[in-house]
Amino acid sequence: MLAPINTILYACDLEGNTQSALELVMNLSLAHKANVIIMHSLEPLNAQASNMVYNYVSAETSKKMQEEAIRSVKERMDQQLDRFMDDHKEELAALKTPPERLIVHAVPSDAIKRTAEERHVDLIVMNSRTHSRIGQLLIGSTANNVIHHSNIPVLVVPIK
Repeated sequence: MLAPINTILYACDLEGNTQSALELVMNLSLAHKANVIIMHSLEPLNAQASNMVYNYVSAETSKKMQEEAIRSVKERMDQQLDRFMDDHKEELAALKTPPERLIVHAVPSDAIKRTAEERHVDLIVMNSRTHSRIGQLLIGSTANNVIHHSNIPVLVVPIK
């Protein structure tokens, strides 16, 4: 028996030109009658940035800034997904359930792998942007990390 695809995790960076990836995710959802989790990861501040914030901004202000960042990301996610769902209302009427929206606070590659395992995801879909060779060496790639360290199949959609 072929392995079923019941849950798809779409790890989205909320940047432009991701329409084709979202279309693919929703097509897969319809074809497999699968649930969709659309996830965005907010990367934590590194130690140096965290120290700067701590030294120059009160804890109350820092908390308000974090809450505003979360609110802003949630708004962008809701706007993009609501617009997409509205534009494709008739095609998506057969969806088993509306996509779940999830914002996670962690390094993106870790958040994707952990969320996929915790939620018993059958397929991870994510975008990959083209970077220079030197950029790949210095920065690394979230998609590359997930591909090589996940036990769950990963489908990467190139974004140019």
